[in-house]
Amino acid sequence: MTIINLNAQVKLEGKIISAKTKLNPSEEIVITVKETKEIVFTDSLGNFTLSKLDKNRRYSIELTSFLYGKVNIEFETQSNNQIQKTFEVDANCDFDSETARSEWKNKTAKLYLIGSIAPIANSKNDKKFEKKYNLKYFDFGCTPAPLECIIEYNKQILRLMEMEYGEKWKKEIRKDVVLN
Repeated sequence: MTIINLNAQVKLEGKIISAKTKLNPSEEIVITVKETKEIVFTDSLGNFTLSKLDKNRRYSIELTSFLYGKVNIEFETQSNNQIQKTFEVDANCDFDSETARSEWKNKTAKLYLIGSIAPIANSKNDKKFEKKYNLKYFDFGCTPAPLECIIEYNKQILRLMEMEYGEKWKKEIRKDVVLN
């Protein structure tokens, strides 16, 4: 005797993106399905697959990471065997374009860099650049803030520099300033 499961499993092919940039998150996200206790991780492109879902059922998933915190999302499967969904996460930014404008005004602006365990020291030209344009290079080393926060802040500082100094600074800026 053969038993056929009429309530076949649904496969969710998901993608996590940044709410700010609509790009891949800058770190791995843990996805937990509360009802089934299934746990998966995103790949380097923000993709993941959940395969133990029932048709026509409501699910709660928790997205967890260091830089993005916890996000709880509910979704409902349909009668399809395979579904695709994109979910957004917000980075926990300690700074943004508003912070950049404020720091520019207060002459405490920075240009953020992402180094490694051994950050690259400022050269004489870097120090001249900092003094000339009244800002500092800041290297996070191996523990950076969320990439989208850095990009948003740096792009705002560069817009402000262009408004105040034109384009002459572009030949002098360090090549490792994070822009995308």
